[in-house]
Amino acid sequence: MSIKKNTFPSKANIAAVIPLFKKDERSNKKNYRPISILSALSKIIGKILQNQIVNFIDNFLSPYISAYRKAHSTNHVLIRLIEDWKKGLDNDNLVGTVLMDLSKAFDCISHDLLIAKLSAYGFHKSSLKYIYSYLKGRRQCVKINGICSKYLTIIAGVPQGSILGPIFFNIFINDFYHFFTETRLYGFADDHTLSAESKSLESLKAILSRESNVAIDWLSNNQMLANPSKFQLMFLSKSKQNIEVDIEIDNKTIKSTDSVHLLGIDIDHKLNFEYHISELCRKAGGQLNSLFRFQKYLTPLSKKLAITSFISSNFCYCPLVWHFSSAKSQNKIEQIQKRSLTFLQNKNAQLDFEPGNSTMKIKRFRVLAIEIFKTLHNLNPLYMKNIFYKSNSRSSERLKFNIQTQRYNQAKFGKNSMRVLGPILWNSLPNSIKSSQSLIHLKKFIKTWGNHGCPHYQKYSSYYNAIN
Repeated sequence: MSIKKNTFPSKANIAAVIPLFKKDERSNKKNYRPISILSALSKIIGKILQNQIVNFIDNFLSPYISAYRKAHSTNHVLIRLIEDWKKGLDNDNLVGTVLMDLSKAFDCISHDLLIAKLSAYGFHKSSLKYIYSYLKGRRQCVKINGICSKYLTIIAGVPQGSILGPIFFNIFINDFYHFFTETRLYGFADDHTLSAESKSLESLKAILSRESNVAIDWLSNNQMLANPSKFQLMFLSKSKQNIEVDIEIDNKTIKSTDSVHLLGIDIDHKLNFEYHISELCRKAGGQLNSLFRFQKYLTPLSKKLAITSFISSNFCYCPLVWHFSSAKSQNKIEQIQKRSLTFLQNKNAQLDFEPGNSTMKIKRFRVLAIEIFKTLHNLNPLYMKNIFYKSNSRSSERLKFNIQTQRYNQAKFGKNSMRVLGPILWNSLPNSIKSSQSLIHLKKFIKTWGNHGCPHYQKYSSYYNAIN
């Protein structure tokens, strides 16, 4: 009845907002994310509308919008970002990047402007009337420790924690991706990064300054708030020296740094991820120390569950992004793995490691094989096909399931990249696996790939080492 009458139930428009802690100092209210607790009726209606809206709008959305979309994740955004940077550096270019800070992006969305954009995308008048009813007249209170504030009517924004909020945010931000001609935009929800490359540092600075001001103009025209004073700036080059310069953005001077924090990953100008991996190992090491103190109270099954949940999970977030780290950093990870096996077995775990056969490293290889399969079978974002794509050669029946190998100029940013490693790994797999249409079949095989004596791992290893 609600949909037929184009009127969203007024009582379903009431929300209790709870503050969810993000990071840093707990006494600072800016470090909390407001999450709206909505009624069950609101979520049921939202789910019904979601299926229809997503099916309709997906053809209009930029392929580079990765948040709140099926088969998209931060992992894919970061892989695309790092691979683009490495390709630019491998071609002897300088790379510059600006990480933009948007203040309260979800809360700033203008209802009238959102309706206008929905209309431009072809939403029917009855649909616009219903969505307007959903957006307008919403009331919310803040709830902390069971105590509620008084209810107030919100005049802008979409509720965080709702089903429709993220979809409307994607629609609202969609045309943002069409305004940049000299840079590439990498976005996930309200995190947006501009990146460019050039042979000249002065030219690169000018490009980043111009395009950042384009971004600020768009945000201002769309009634969203940018905070240039919190923008992060970093330059990358083949030189080990950090480039320390600054650029002007919206009449504010932004100074470059030697590292940035993006989507949960610390990225340094050398792309060796030493700090990020050190922090992962420090956290995992502290958790292991706690587990060792209580190991006599844990059953073997509990120990395995604890290692999987608390230790291994530290290294499961975007592992392909920082895969090409230094030998020193990779050794730190392997030491954590060895200590984990010691905890599980109550004995020296050294026997579980063959020389040069890094268990954690092989796990990342397996993740890579799965990502390639998903890309080839359209289960990943479209832009991943720019990294892994089928070979054009059809001259041999044996090679027809291979993917295209890519050229590179030098090892640091060329050979040590997913666009080079991926084809070598994939092409070393047997044709029965590469030709499979079943992801389950691949995952079953890949569990044993890289184990002691695996001929396919030996084939990969010998070929990869031969191109040194």
